[in-house]
Amino acid sequence: MFIDKNGVVRMPKAYLAGTEIFYPDSKQTQEKYHALCEKYGIIGFYPEDVAPEDEYKEYVKKDDSLHEMEMQLFTHDLNHIKRTDIIIANLNDYRGNEPDSGTAVECGLAWGYGHRCFAFIDDARPMPQRFKGVKKVRKDGTVTDKDGANLEDFDSPLNLMFCDFTVFEGEFEDALKGIRKIFNEELIAAGYQPFEVK
Repeated sequence: MFIDKNGVVRMPKAYLAGTEIFYPDSKQTQEKYHALCEKYGIIGFYPEDVAPEDEYKEYVKKDDSLHEMEMQLFTHDLNHIKRTDIIIANLNDYRGNEPDSGTAVECGLAWGYGHRCFAFIDDARPMPQRFKGVKKVRKDGTVTDKDGANLEDFDSPLNLMFCDFTVFEGEFEDALKGIRKIFNEELIAAGYQPFEVK
């Protein structure tokens, strides 16, 4: 349970963004994430979940081209974001030293729709400390990567564009625990009973 934008107490719907779908155990992760969401009083929408019958229509491919397949997948995930209230994103490094670009796009869309934005990351130290690549230091003390690009130093593990996200250190369940704590504090402050995690 949580208090939505209209002051209604109900179950929050969460889009579960991240790279989990690219691994062979994605179906097991999907089942695990759904069970964990239920445990913490959240309705989870995993990217591979079948679209429910609602106002958000799936994209109908015009042909079998790669572009049309991409549009179908993009629209499916976009609709999941539209039908939810919050996003919980896996922003761990993926194929390099930054989060997955597709997940980053989804985060921007969710923020743009006014969703409350949450993320989890294994290592939440500031970016210059957690950066795994070759680092250089300029004469002025600025830390850069091997190509001379600044490593942002805003006391955050991620690019400043994630400044409006609540980022939890740990795994998916750690994020759920943190989100549930926030929502329960809001419920209590408004005079409602907190959701009991069993």
